[in-house]
Amino acid sequence: MTSSPVWAVPRGTEGVRIMLEGGAEHGLTAAECLQGTGITEHDLDDENAEIWAHQEFDVIRNILGRLGDRPGLGIEVGKHSTLGRTGVIGFMLLAGPTFLDAAERAIPHLALSPTHLRFSIETDGDNAYLVGSDDELPSDIRAFIVERDMAGLATALRGGQIDLAPERFETALEPARAILLAKEWGIGPESVRPRHTGHRLALSLSTLDLRLPQADANTARIFETQCQDILARRLARVGVTGQVRSRLMHEADGWPSMDTVAHELHLDPRTLRRNLAREGTSFRALLDEVRRARAIELLAQDVPVADIAARLGYAETANFTHSFKRWEGVAPSYFRRALPAGRPERTVDG
Repeated sequence: MTSSPVWAVPRGTEGVRIMLEGGAEHGLTAAECLQGTGITEHDLDDENAEIWAHQEFDVIRNILGRLGDRPGLGIEVGKHSTLGRTGVIGFMLLAGPTFLDAAERAIPHLALSPTHLRFSIETDGDNAYLVGSDDELPSDIRAFIVERDMAGLATALRGGQIDLAPERFETALEPARAILLAKEWGIGPESVRPRHTGHRLALSLSTLDLRLPQADANTARIFETQCQDILARRLARVGVTGQVRSRLMHEADGWPSMDTVAHELHLDPRTLRRNLAREGTSFRALLDEVRRARAIELLAQDVPVADIAARLGYAETANFTHSFKRWEGVAPSYFRRALPAGRPERTVDG
């Protein structure tokens, strides 16, 4: 059971709406939460609007920047989740017919849900495990997302009258966060294992065969087909170019190689190169495009030119200056002086 990388598929805006509701509880306005993300309040009213994971990550950074990254904040936001708010994938989960059937159908389509964790099911001789992998998430917002998505899943399942009755919670979170999050699953502190190598809920093996309250195999298959169609349409609209651009913008610092991106997309590097060429671009051109946009953003924030060069992966400041002159026709310092006050907004497509 596999799903696409969290950065590879455009997403709906429901996750952002959930976070704005959580932010509003603490006095944050929508404008404060959306600043610099390229997402507008109009986008949130459009059921067809699509965004990328890195834009949602910027919403999280705005919230944490104003409220602080304290234990439990992600849980408070996650409690605004429901299965209904996930759309078709939520209805597919409800139809089951068993928990394992529902999970196997949902996991390849997680990009259609608000979660950024990659969930999977594992078993050993004693337990089944619901595993939430965070290895694709930027480190500065990882703990918040684990809290939000794990608490959101607990809240949504309760609303759907689905009780997994987990026996133990093992997590890489620190103890304060781990205990608060385990409580959302009905797990006491004595059954929490913080500072673990990952995040997983230990379940009884019989839970895999748990029949869900609204089980219907035919309905589940219908919703599965709808999920497949929605996912295929989203990927077709953005093409490989959109996926690669999203990957390059996924982290604030550091640049993956073309081989790395190809591997993450389960493609041969030569196939990735051909697909990009078919769409009229190249990995190098997309890397230049993203570096240029980030350089302009950092210049507007008054980040020193030498620091910008380092953050964009240039070994020498002079190399960055040369590239910037090629992009904009002027040196970075001159370009900065000509910028209007305020951080430039990103577009919705990233």
